[in-house]
Amino acid sequence: MSANKIINLVFLYLLLLLVGGWWFWEWSWWWVVYLTLLLIALKILGSVFIHLNFYLISHCSIKTGQRTIALTFDDGPDENNTPRLLDLLDQYGVKATFFVIGQKAKQQHVLLKMIHNRGHLLGNHSYTHARFFDLFNFWRMRNELLWTYELIYRITGIKTRIFRPPYGVTTPVLARAVNRLGYISIGWSLRSLDTCRTPDKTLERLISKTQPGAIVLLHDTTPNIIDITSNYLEWLQKNQFQVVPVSQLLSIEVYEPYQTQ
Repeated sequence: MSANKIINLVFLYLLLLLVGGWWFWEWSWWWVVYLTLLLIALKILGSVFIHLNFYLISHCSIKTGQRTIALTFDDGPDENNTPRLLDLLDQYGVKATFFVIGQKAKQQHVLLKMIHNRGHLLGNHSYTHARFFDLFNFWRMRNELLWTYELIYRITGIKTRIFRPPYGVTTPVLARAVNRLGYISIGWSLRSLDTCRTPDKTLERLISKTQPGAIVLLHDTTPNIIDITSNYLEWLQKNQFQVVPVSQLLSIEVYEPYQTQ
């Protein structure tokens, strides 16, 4: 049972208790207001913080004694940064996971194949990554996920099961769509904030918060992502961290078993 369902049951129980208290002992109705506001606050927090697994179970990290982490890149493919990023990862012998936007993948299908052919994992990051994606109805969300899934298959021949929610926001509707399609939601434990911080501040954050078993969130659309990733990989290497794909870190199968085209 999800945390959301548990909270709903607790809320219902407390609400009945308060109604009974009002009926028999003249308790104030303000307690109902306070309880409702608390419920709303919990649901907002549960939606925004993916690691809470409030609506949808997402893999965000693992507990391990080994110095292994996974690097993930969102919002690509990017025609300027992705090729250089792939060369950099090859230079360090690192395999990462790229959560791609369907619209961009359609335009940059050569890059999509390049990511796959270089041995990196591909994940689904919706088709449009629309600003109001979280307000879409079930069928619109389902179609966004399916369009990207089918696009990746047509271009690369692989059927990826991993999905990362746009903005890391989860809702009951998204949870229903993901579960109905049988996808695996991948979150993160270390958000680099590379889209809103300077390269120095981003690197400082990465270095200070890297822990064994972490899943690191980066973006191949960030203007300075090559320098950030290069310096970070150098630090990881010096500190004996091994970068592995999320499939290896989490011990999961990310592609449906079948012969690639």
